[in-house]
This record gives sequence, C-alpha cells and structure tokens, in this order.
Amino acid sequence: MIDGFRREARRLAASVVASALACCAVAVAPAASAAETAECGLRPAEQHRDWTGMDFTGDLWCELQPGFVRIQSRSTSPVVGRMLYSPSWFVCWKRGSDYLGSDIWYYTQGDQVLTRPVTKAWGYMPAVAVKAPAPESTGLAKCPWS
Repeated sequence: MIDGFRREARRLAASVVASALACCAVAVAPAASAAETAECGLRPAEQHRDWTGMDFTGDLWCELQPGFVRIQSRSTSPVVGRMLYSPSWFVCWKRGSDYLGSDIWYYTQGDQVLTRPVTKAWGYMPAVAVKAPAPESTGLAKCPWS
C-alpha cells in the first residue's frame, strides 16, 4: 500500500514539474512583432474599382488596426473615411509622408464615409496600421501613380 502511495506521489510530482516547465517555457518565449505574426494573403483575382473609375485586379487581405483613411498619403491630408473592421483589403501601396517611423501607405476603401462622399472613402492608411510585412515582400503592386 505504501509503495502504491509513493508511485502515485511520484507520478503527481512529475506531472506538476512538467506543467510548471511548460508554463515557464511559454512565459519566456520572445514576443513576435505584428509583422511577423501577421496573416496577410495576396488575392490575385479580386476586382475593385475606385471612385475615379480606376480598376484594380488583386489585393492584399490583412489584419489592421481600425482607424482613419486619408485622401492622400500624408498624415496632414484630410480624412475621408474610417476602417471599422479587420481584416480588410488593400489594392496597392506607395511612399508618402513619414507616419510613426514609416513612409509606406496602403490604398484602400474605408468601411465608413466621413467626409467628401464623392471619394466613397477611398484613400490611404499608414503602414503602421496594417499588420503586414514590408510591401515589397507581399507581392502587392505599387500604386501606378507613385
């Protein structure tokens, strides 16, 4: 009976040690950056037409931080829309003004029109709001007017 108790105590102790090690291993794992954990996907057949009548084939579907869409790729540009939902799509990218350490901006259509209804909320979101790797590595086209 005592031997059975000792075996059960050892099994329980081994289980507790294994659980503690698993817990600690997770706790000390380095945190990945947003770009590393981003799940973006290129969708080459998706069709979009912007407010000017320009057609785009293909987009990049990514997680994002909801926020404002600006008519130009500058942080001082007027806000025309708002992204409310994540993930969303982007049809191209270009360089613009620096925004929190990056000059990359993604062209898209916002979920909500805020001003200038004629634009239908088409404009730019700063790269820091888009959880994507560097645009050159995604396969997303550079905007033709950049």
